[in-house]
Amino acid sequence: MKLAALVLAAVLAPAAAFAADLTIVSPDGAAKLLTGADLTSLPRASVQVGAKTYEGPILSYVLRAGGMPVGAKLHGDPLRAYVVVSGADGFKAVYSLAELDRDFHSDTVILADHVDGAVLPAKETPWRIASSGDKKAWRSVYGVTRIEARIVP
Repeated sequence: MKLAALVLAAVLAPAAAFAADLTIVSPDGAAKLLTGADLTSLPRASVQVGAKTYEGPILSYVLRAGGMPVGAKLHGDPLRAYVVVSGADGFKAVYSLAELDRDFHSDTVILADHVDGAVLPAKETPWRIASSGDKKAWRSVYGVTRIEARIVP
């Protein structure tokens, strides 16, 4: 029985690690895969969305790690960029790149991995977008797998 559990754990561990990976695509089309370890090492924050408190890496740091133009690099054409956040279930939400950047917008947007002090429920893992400025959680994509920026022509 113990051997079966060890074999099962060995088989599922890589799948769990892969599930935490996130693809970031910058406006120039360059894609970068961030691992769960990359993301958990970034600065974190908590935000209140409705009655729930979410905690996770601050999204502007996630975007920077993925090669997105944020902070001092967010000027010129990238100011016309919008970001499509995709969940594992196919749900997508749109944000402007500037509204996700702490240098441009006062709201805090995070890539949550915890809610109310506990790990996200299985349905929402590995990541969920949470924004302090959203009054409703309708753009709060869960199961986030990809964040892609595009520039409006």
